[in-house]
Amino acid sequence: MPARAAWKGFLQINQLNVPVKAFTAASSGPEIALNQLHRGCGERIRQQKVCPTHGVLAAEEIVSGFEYAQGAYLPVESAELEALYPEDNKAIEVDCFVADAAIDAVYHAGRTASLTPDAPPGQRPFCVLRDGMRAARRQAVARVVIAGNELLVLLRPLGRLLAMTVLEYPQRVRPTADYESEVAGISASPAEQQLVGQLIAAMTEPDLDLARYRDQYMDGLSLLLENRVAELTSQNEDHQAEDEAGVLAALQASLTAAGVSGPHTRMSSRTQRILSEDSALRKLG
Repeated sequence: MPARAAWKGFLQINQLNVPVKAFTAASSGPEIALNQLHRGCGERIRQQKVCPTHGVLAAEEIVSGFEYAQGAYLPVESAELEALYPEDNKAIEVDCFVADAAIDAVYHAGRTASLTPDAPPGQRPFCVLRDGMRAARRQAVARVVIAGNELLVLLRPLGRLLAMTVLEYPQRVRPTADYESEVAGISASPAEQQLVGQLIAAMTEPDLDLARYRDQYMDGLSLLLENRVAELTSQNEDHQAEDEAGVLAALQASLTAAGVSGPHTRMSSRTQRILSEDSALRKLG
């Protein structure tokens, strides 16, 4: 089944408007959610919002606040925050084009979407723009409003698509100069440069297949939970079989005491095993 577009709008470059769709690029399968439980009884823990003076609060009693001095807060109403949200005009507005390597990956926020044309009339201008960017080795810096948030994004050709990567605003990225004093000013000797160059060359892969890399923690957690659930299910089935065997044994003993030959009873393999084990223990006893 084709993926559903996460967003639809226009790619806008001056007077050129290309209808596009955005698909979430990262599809990591179902997440494994772990809840907090009480070790004693197994009940799920509930987190409540509590005022030290008035106790547990309802949602309508809670507002946002800014701590402008230690222990002093300025309340901010939801309506005031909503008034700051930019209007969603459904347009990816290209501001400028830059060289491929002009923006360092440190500004990448880790969220990428794949852009495709949204309608047949958009196919040609989309492809022309993509091929033009690839030929000129250029990427586009643009702005888009999605879900009330104004995002700074980078557009670049990726196969037959355009990749749209969210960028961090410069104010949110700490300058590397803050940490450069942690690194000594050491220059490699010619021998060291030669050896490290050989090491890099030996370990360079011209065609890297990222599919070989797996999230080992998530794979291990999935296997752990699968085994634990299978074990728990097996234990529950054993308990049910033991209960069934106990009831059947009591009924059969009652029929024998009443001088009635009971009909053939169809039992599960687990129940038969438990009854046979119980019979063997009785004989040993």
